[in-house]
Amino acid sequence: MGAETSPTAAPSRRLLWVILAALGGLLVIALVVVLVVWRGGAATPTAAGDPTATRPTPTASADPVPLAAAATTTGPRPTTCDAIYSPEMLTTFSETRTLNPAWTVASDAVLQAGSTDEELIALIQGTDHLTCIWASEGGPSDSGLTTNVSYVTPEQSEAAYQRLLALGQSCYEELDGIRCVMQTEPDSDGSAGESHFLRDGIWLATHYVNAGPDGYTHDMVNTIWADA
Repeated sequence: MGAETSPTAAPSRRLLWVILAALGGLLVIALVVVLVVWRGGAATPTAAGDPTATRPTPTASADPVPLAAAATTTGPRPTTCDAIYSPEMLTTFSETRTLNPAWTVASDAVLQAGSTDEELIALIQGTDHLTCIWASEGGPSDSGLTTNVSYVTPEQSEAAYQRLLALGQSCYEELDGIRCVMQTEPDSDGSAGESHFLRDGIWLATHYVNAGPDGYTHDMVNTIWADA
């Protein structure tokens, strides 16, 4: 997500990203290479931070970026999903998807976490978090997107970061935070991937299947930290 990876082979689009949880381990193997996006005293980002940039293209991993400076708890605290997107992103995504349609609430037919990795899911579930799901209004389809806005302690942030590195994600500094991204090779079913962003004690964890406008993660970052 341009701005927006845990790994499995591209999922069956009929059951949406529901089955992705079961295939989480395979996604790691299916990935080619990775790209990736927390702030709180982090050094000036070395990657371009254009909010209109397209979804990152996997590339070779650089040395891991130290997370300590990014693991603070002083950031903003949005309390609704509407508050994490710009009006433009809400309008764009609403043309083809619905934000948190009724059928997705606590449903096993949709991924409730922004990852298919069991360790990352457990970390997300152990935090105070928002779950924002973009899906078809009428029920499961062949595409969708789930983002968790998790409020984390420095220890939780470090645990998430280390797990992302262990999964083979390439993490780099961007938008005053740390980003990690990965995506499956596109095939006849499309593609799936994840984007993780850590800054100021906030972890934006997104998993998508054939969905996600360019600049999605960048839009969230620029909206949540608009006054920073």
